[in-house]
Amino acid sequence: MEQLAPSPRSVPRGEWSSHPNYPANLLLLGSHQNFRAINRGLVTHTDALPPGSDLTWVARRYKSWIAAMRSHESYEEHKLYPYLKARWGVSLESAQAGHRALHEAHDRVLAAFEAHDPEEASRALLRDEEVLDQHLQLEEDLVIPLLLELPRDEFVRFTHLSIRVLLRELGAG
Repeated sequence: MEQLAPSPRSVPRGEWSSHPNYPANLLLLGSHQNFRAINRGLVTHTDALPPGSDLTWVARRYKSWIAAMRSHESYEEHKLYPYLKARWGVSLESAQAGHRALHEAHDRVLAAFEAHDPEEASRALLRDEEVLDQHLQLEEDLVIPLLLELPRDEFVRFTHLSIRVLLRELGAG
């Protein structure tokens, strides 16, 4: 595949759904909506707990959710970001910094669960939700316009090939 000039046009968020390549990006956006909804549910559930409540169920649910988040992050860090960087010549450091901020927020939530402190867990989950929303908003604003501008056949190749093959085709690996 020949390397194309790094010149994506910026597609404003309000125009994403009318873009012809939008349906191909619904999985990523759907994952993000799901992460927001799960986090909101955990915040709501924990807010309703009286002092001294058992946090076992919510901690187990949170840890399961974090495992899914880490899998999603791994895909982004090891395939999506490197490809977009090589393809368009953009930096995604702010999105990577968002992952680090999320890990710090997750650590605070887990510490509150370990301390069996529903009030602190509620505060930590609320902060986690804020960090998550900031990160997802930034990531979507950075990534989705770049993905929308990929020719359809290139997007299909991106979804099916390994990052090693993709980078080699771009002359970056």
